[in-house]
Amino acid sequence: MAERKLCLGCFQEWEGDGACPCCGWESEKQYGKTLGWALGDVFAQRYLLGSLYSRISDAAVWRVYDKLLGIPYYLMCVSEEEGQEEKDGQKKGKEGEGQKRREQAEKAKGNVTEEAGRDLAMDLKKASVKLLAIRAIGGKRALLFSMKEPVGKELLAALQALLGTSKGQGAVEIGEGEQGERRKKEQALPNGTLLDGRYQVLDCIGIGGFGILYLCNDMALRRLVAMKEYFPAEWAWRDGLDVDVKKSQMVEAYRFGLQSFLEEARFMAKFLHIPYIADIYDVMEGNDTLYLAMEYIPGISIGREMRTREYRPYQPQEAAKIIFPVMDALETLHREEVVHGDVSPGNIMRAEDGSIFLIDLGAAKYALGSRPLFGAAFLKPDYAAPEQYRTAQEGIPGGEGPWTDVYALGAMLYYLLTGQKPPNVISRLEMERTELRLPRKCRLRHARQWRKLLNRAMALDVKERIGSIGEFRKGMVKLLA
Repeated sequence: MAERKLCLGCFQEWEGDGACPCCGWESEKQYGKTLGWALGDVFAQRYLLGSLYSRISDAAVWRVYDKLLGIPYYLMCVSEEEGQEEKDGQKKGKEGEGQKRREQAEKAKGNVTEEAGRDLAMDLKKASVKLLAIRAIGGKRALLFSMKEPVGKELLAALQALLGTSKGQGAVEIGEGEQGERRKKEQALPNGTLLDGRYQVLDCIGIGGFGILYLCNDMALRRLVAMKEYFPAEWAWRDGLDVDVKKSQMVEAYRFGLQSFLEEARFMAKFLHIPYIADIYDVMEGNDTLYLAMEYIPGISIGREMRTREYRPYQPQEAAKIIFPVMDALETLHREEVVHGDVSPGNIMRAEDGSIFLIDLGAAKYALGSRPLFGAAFLKPDYAAPEQYRTAQEGIPGGEGPWTDVYALGAMLYYLLTGQKPPNVISRLEMERTELRLPRKCRLRHARQWRKLLNRAMALDVKERIGSIGEFRKGMVKLLA
């Protein structure tokens, strides 16, 4: 059997001799060093340096594989020789290469205005470029980013200017009133705490059974990020800034949870560039726990939005504008054989521009995967399917699939159309008739047809339930027409 090789050009594995069949990279070919780095170098036991992608001015861009998250992306850093040459140019007073580079640097700094920043953000969005982090790697200051398609030299030059002018002292402004409703939590990190020397905690914005969510300032990229800290309150407590396990018999459960937390990061990392799913930027260790740096979506959850409307039902067309983007996100997950497992109004965000995002993959699992320990912890009774209860009760995963998310989505649609949560699985099983009925005060047009669709989506028997998001979507489209 031929030896399997890892391509350092595209990070795909292949068997046999010669060039990579995917990108043409040749494993036997010798590559020299660039800016002191060489192909195959590994930094921080995490970043595997691939082939050189591009050289622009004093910067180099490499393909890099993140062994912790299990995904490839790109790394840019600037030659360390630049600063020394500038000093030499100043000292000698010559119009040499050092002076030229200094002028270019000053010009770049002058261009990084608020307007230029907006233009760069727009260009990055059009080119499907995701900025992940700026951090020290291999003794150099590096910009990590992902791009869906190759980009031109101009955009790479703009990224070089961004890297050159981001010195870790950037500040961001928080919209008025954003912090007012946030409650202080004793177990949360204090405001102002610095994580990994790059992220400053601005506020605690939420606490769950297994994690604490913070709003942080990414000081290098001058943006807000959501930072999720692994903190299982049942097993851990705060000792200063550190997270410690409460009792020795809880250590195994704590470590299993930590691994599951890392799996969440890996799940999210696979879906960069996918619409309607919040991006993950980085995962890092600190304070004896793990942190996930994620895209911050300023806006409101659908659950809170419903409360602000005093539970007034949405019209079907309004509900569809919420449900259809979630369906798109779920179909992407299901194609990768991933079940979200926690679809609910609280995990769907409406951004300030009206965009809808599906968040929180903490309960996500591969359809054939196993995470029984957390089954009960993630169950939301109003939206959980019968097979999730069985998994939680028996501790053996089985029977979950795309239809599990269909059930939760049906329950959410019921809530949006009626203003009331549907009866949960336990309540329905205790009823003489398990069939769903709409509230008496519901004034929904074509109510009978909607009730029929909802019953198909929320059938207790998997064999009778709608089996895919696509089939559910067709049913909604037909009724909306």
